[in-house]
Amino acid sequence: MDPEAFLDIANQVVKLKMFPYFDIAHCTLCALSVREDLGSGAQAFSRKHPLACWLSYMLVVFAGGMVANGLLAEPILGPLKNGPQILVATLVW
Repeated sequence: MDPEAFLDIANQVVKLKMFPYFDIAHCTLCALSVREDLGSGAQAFSRKHPLACWLSYMLVVFAGGMVANGLLAEPILGPLKNGPQILVATLVW
């Protein structure tokens, strides 16, 4: 492959805005993980307790940021200040 063409492709990929794409994929995988954790009664439980399901989903989505903030002596709920990311996570849920 021509190095010039490879550099052009790499520069185009770097310029892509990847905010919603990776977050949507991450949130989808987190939702599937929460659903799997609930087991066979997932649908009945989610209909009966939607706020509990949403809260556990949000904790799973933002777990990495919360752990990192705790280790860095910053506010643990700091990742929840990002409004667009909360909106994307809620829409995926």
